[in-house]
Amino acid sequence: MKKELDVVAALIIKDDKFLICQREENDSYGLLWEFPGGCVELNETFQKAIEREIKEELDLEIKAEALIKTFVDENENLKIKIFLWSCKINKGILKAKQCNDFGFFNLKDIHTLNLAPADRKIYNYLKNILNG
Repeated sequence: MKKELDVVAALIIKDDKFLICQREENDSYGLLWEFPGGCVELNETFQKAIEREIKEELDLEIKAEALIKTFVDENENLKIKIFLWSCKINKGILKAKQCNDFGFFNLKDIHTLNLAPADRKIYNYLKNILNG
């Protein structure tokens, strides 16, 4: 039976650019780029999960405002459901605490990044809705 995992991802926009993080080298999909977030823990709401994950990864306090869309990515062993949340930064200064690097990128620049497979789906969705 396939393992299923619920994951949250943050859509954080500043000056029409999206916050994207590079995974740590020893992670699965090491050094690939992603929308920041992580796994939902037992008995944790999606909002609390994304707020906790962004604090752990980037030392930012954010507010999860609205669920934008759910994406599914799967292989022979694993099915991942990614819940993309619109988030607002409340306070903090970005620090790469649990990621290799980060930056704010426009859609054209995100296209050039080596995105993790699930994050490529998020990028394509954003590109389609923003470019009509």
